[in-house]
Amino acid sequence: MLVPLVALMYDIFFASRTDQVVFLDKEQRLEALVKSTNNEFTRNLESIWTGTGDVPTTILHNEFNRVIEPQVPANLGIRFGLYVPHTEKIMVLGFLHNYRNLSPAEEAQREKEIFATTKQGLIATELSNEPLFRISGSWNDQVVEYISPVVLKGKVVAVMWVGERLDPFFYQNNFFRKLLRYFTLSVLALVMIGTLIIIRNLTTGVDRLKQGLHNMELDIHHLLPEMSGELGQVARAVNRMAVSLTEKERLEDQLRQSEHLIALGRLATGVAHELRNPIGIIKTLVELMKQEYAQVSGIEEFTRAIDEQVDRQDMEIQELLDFGRPNKVSIKECSVNDLIMGVLSFSAAMLRKQKVKVVLQLDNKLSKILADTEKLKKVFVNIIVNAAEAMPSGGQLEIITKETGDMVVISFSDTGGGIPAEEQSRLFDPFYTTKKTGTGLGLSISYQSIKLHGGMIEVSSNLNQGSTFIINLPVKPQLCDRSDLLDTKNSGN
Repeated sequence: MLVPLVALMYDIFFASRTDQVVFLDKEQRLEALVKSTNNEFTRNLESIWTGTGDVPTTILHNEFNRVIEPQVPANLGIRFGLYVPHTEKIMVLGFLHNYRNLSPAEEAQREKEIFATTKQGLIATELSNEPLFRISGSWNDQVVEYISPVVLKGKVVAVMWVGERLDPFFYQNNFFRKLLRYFTLSVLALVMIGTLIIIRNLTTGVDRLKQGLHNMELDIHHLLPEMSGELGQVARAVNRMAVSLTEKERLEDQLRQSEHLIALGRLATGVAHELRNPIGIIKTLVELMKQEYAQVSGIEEFTRAIDEQVDRQDMEIQELLDFGRPNKVSIKECSVNDLIMGVLSFSAAMLRKQKVKVVLQLDNKLSKILADTEKLKKVFVNIIVNAAEAMPSGGQLEIITKETGDMVVISFSDTGGGIPAEEQSRLFDPFYTTKKTGTGLGLSISYQSIKLHGGMIEVSSNLNQGSTFIINLPVKPQLCDRSDLLDTKNSGN
């Protein structure tokens, strides 16, 4: 942008002043020549013509010839002319170029062409009675003319002018300089338009970036929009940082959850050990009561009620033990699709009762994995039962399996009422449940089982749109060491 500006400034302040100097010099020379010849011409007419009407054309031409002819040899390249208004004819002496003799026809044609190009200036000078300096001709053959009225007794009787051809280099250079000026202005206009477009794009991009950062401030998962250029690089860098922060938060949440599960596991194991001993004593006493008081009326009803409650408590204690001290994993090669079909076979009656339609999209090319089949079955049963309970009036359960890289992905999608956002983060916490009955350990144990296989379980849910549980299992698992959950202090249990 600086180069066209410098060129334009040079053209305005230096080249234009050069033109002014050249034209001023020519104007002064032609003005002096016209004034001297006009004064002599006017004096001669005053001495010759004493009438009151128009001066005869013959007198004007003869006197013009007598005054100008001596000037022609001394002013080569200058053309003298006389215009008589009431006849609209001109007389021309001298040549701008081409000094050969012309025939009468050529001379008439020459005068006709000169009059056509000079007529406007002649008429303007006649009407205004003021001298006029102007440029006439075409762009490649320009003539500077000084036109002056011939006044006799207060009346314009003729118009005299002197013309000189401009140097071709000068007016061609002037023409090309105008082209350069227009080109420079066009370049400047384009540069300014381009600059405005760039500034507009920058301001628009900055506004989008600011809005995106504001949204990201409210929600770290809201990434910045895709943009081009350097702002796009900044946006991508910020998005990578946000994704890293999100992943870091997720890992920190998993670590906190794991630590929480470890602490609760140890507590649950200790409590289960303490509860199991008195439960065993109660069960033994009930057996003795059945034997020694069998003849007592109604004793069987009471002992049966006690047995039911003891068995119920024993099952809950076993859940606590399963949660607090996961069993050793029994690994073998298995098919995830077969496990799902097996679980659905013995849960089909429950699903029919709940009016739940099962839609299967199982990948037939799914790789077999190494896993503890019993633990995976319990996980699948737990999720299917929860999905059925989330659809008390019936609905659809869609089960999809697919393989992505070295991971097998299983998703369970129901059409239930969904899970509120504030509850989703606590869904896998131990003892957390939204049901009226239950220990709240089902999903926690499922979470532990999947982690034992080196996998991951996640939930995605929207209110009134259902929930989706997604399980990722490695084809070649790296089993986690859960020895930290084992209770080494309470031996024998």
